[in-house]
Amino acid sequence: MTEYKYNKGISAPALCLIALALTVILVLVEHNEREVLNEGTLIQIEVDDSTSEGVDSTNDNDEYDVPAPAPGSNGSDKNITDEVVKETTLVLSKTDVYKKVLWRIHRIDPLKGFSEKDKNEILFKAALKLFAKGDYERTHKIIGKLPREVRHEERPGFYYALALTKDNENDEAIKAYQEQLERFPHHQASAINYGLLLLEDKQYEKAVTAFKYAISTTSSRRKSKSYRNLGRAYYELGKYEDAVKSYTKAIEYQPNNSTSWLKLAEAQQELPKYSQKEVLETYQKSISLAPNRYLPALKRANYLFSELMFADAAKDYKEARKRSSDLAETALMQSINYLAAGDLEAADKSLGSVKQSNDDEEMLIDLVKALSNEKYDRAESLVKDIGDEKSFKYDELYDYLRIKLAVIQNEKDIVRSFDQDLFEDPLVGWPCQLEYTRILFQQEAYKKAEEFSSELASKLPNSAEAHLINGQVQLKNKQITSGFQSLKHAYNIYPESRRVAFIYAQSLFEYERYAQAVSVTDSLIKQHPKFVAAYELKAQTHKAMSQYDLAKEAYRQAFELDDKNLHSAYELAKLESELGNDNQSLDILNELIERDSTYLEARQLKAILLCDARRYAECVDEAENIVKLDENNQGAKALIKEYESLVEKPKETAPEEEPENGGDSSDEDQDQSEQENDQPDESNEEIQTSDTSQPSDDKEADSDETSSKEADSNN
Repeated sequence: MTEYKYNKGISAPALCLIALALTVILVLVEHNEREVLNEGTLIQIEVDDSTSEGVDSTNDNDEYDVPAPAPGSNGSDKNITDEVVKETTLVLSKTDVYKKVLWRIHRIDPLKGFSEKDKNEILFKAALKLFAKGDYERTHKIIGKLPREVRHEERPGFYYALALTKDNENDEAIKAYQEQLERFPHHQASAINYGLLLLEDKQYEKAVTAFKYAISTTSSRRKSKSYRNLGRAYYELGKYEDAVKSYTKAIEYQPNNSTSWLKLAEAQQELPKYSQKEVLETYQKSISLAPNRYLPALKRANYLFSELMFADAAKDYKEARKRSSDLAETALMQSINYLAAGDLEAADKSLGSVKQSNDDEEMLIDLVKALSNEKYDRAESLVKDIGDEKSFKYDELYDYLRIKLAVIQNEKDIVRSFDQDLFEDPLVGWPCQLEYTRILFQQEAYKKAEEFSSELASKLPNSAEAHLINGQVQLKNKQITSGFQSLKHAYNIYPESRRVAFIYAQSLFEYERYAQAVSVTDSLIKQHPKFVAAYELKAQTHKAMSQYDLAKEAYRQAFELDDKNLHSAYELAKLESELGNDNQSLDILNELIERDSTYLEARQLKAILLCDARRYAECVDEAENIVKLDENNQGAKALIKEYESLVEKPKETAPEEEPENGGDSSDEDQDQSEQENDQPDESNEEIQTSDTSQPSDDKEADSDETSSKEADSNN
């Protein structure tokens, strides 16, 4: 019998081992190619380039992504009509679905007569209707009750996770997205939303991993969105270089997306290698791409405010205000910017029509209004009220306004209590350092003030305010040349600024640079024709230059602008008296005192002029009025003491006697008087020719004038 030899080859156990090994290898390969989201491995797969519903490029941060409906997603069963879905939605919206099990939900009237499969499809469609109405809790509760095989399908699984997200069930939503991506690693919307959810939950490291994965699964606009939000995650981690790279990639895929340009500008702002000009140009690109969005204009304005460029910021705040329809956020920052620039009227006016403000914004608005209306007691009370709040949304703005009030009130203790950590704040850091430097300047700590002012001028070369305070400090530290260079630089940057121009002109006047002071003051008046202090400074400068007519005209203009501004009228009266025009001076003083009877300086000058004019009774009477108002006024008392004895007392008249001749004496007296008048005045001639007689009238006048000047000196 022939014995056949079989080629046994590989035994059955060996084949099993090989199959097992191949399975393990395939699993490992699949594992390596898929995203293990908690560990950060990426997959590489082919994806479609379908558009996304709900990619909102008009918001600062991206909305959660929603995929486009798949073809045929409405179902093939003609019995599942829109009317059935609508009726089911209505019943579900009124049904307590939270405690009901699925088979009980299947019993509701609109579902009767349908197969179990169709019932589940109708329930899912009804859940989508509820989702569209914003009933997110009911949505995820219904989808969550569907059978596992239905719930784990692509669309139900996605909407289950999204409804949890919208219902702020973040932990459950994160878990749902992880499971969804395990089942459908190619699902682009899930990949993006998972990353957005991690961003919202402040899990930034995991968000970086999630968006790297999303980048690998998406293309076109969704890829741009993934890069943009990867940049956000890097930005929150303080990795600004990586953020800039991510935003730049987002722009490559979607060059006309305003949000990507806006985010890029914010990241560039944090890196010294990007110039102020580059940052502003990036912001401007974002503004130009979205003509109806207020946020790019607002953020560019905030950047300019933080750089102490209040004039340029004002333009962008105006643009943001126009786009935002008077939202409190824009109106508030616009007003604070005006306040920082010293334009109190504009600061108050900009808060005239504010909409949609919350409680914190209302308190801050009240504080800005109090400061802009110079109601500092009210402002102090509001500062205390806000400080007592347990939490306040705008802490950094509150701190800035608090130090602003301290500067106005010249608080001595603020230097010791001020928290210099505020200097690091991205919005109010430099503005707070500016106000702190002003406090040091007020308290005459000029050397210490220069440490801060020189840094401001060095780090913010385009800020007029930085160079202005630096120039003021340098002048006090006897650095005259560099001080005026800084002031001139500030003026050249922002010649329209009332404060910058006035301080520059005032400094020129104080250092006797009169011609330049007049030139700057004239420009200031042209820009701000109702600025009374500018006219007074102009008058003082012309007076110092002996241009008295121009000085008087400037004082008159100041008084005409504000007839309650009695100081200008007083200075004009004083100038007239110095020029020897005592009558004109007295006319002005009388009108001034009629307006304000308590104006002591005016009364004192009037008393002196009356004494000089030998109107002693009026002089002493005026001096007594002064003492009634101010019993310690030594100048007035000196006038009374000096001139009281010269006041002629009224003569006592003797009782009239009847003439003996029955009244004919009157004619005789008249004849006698006429004869006496015809006689030469020998007594006057004697006074004029005698050297040893009583002091002449001229000498008495000199004596009176000397006494008046002594009284004036005492005043």
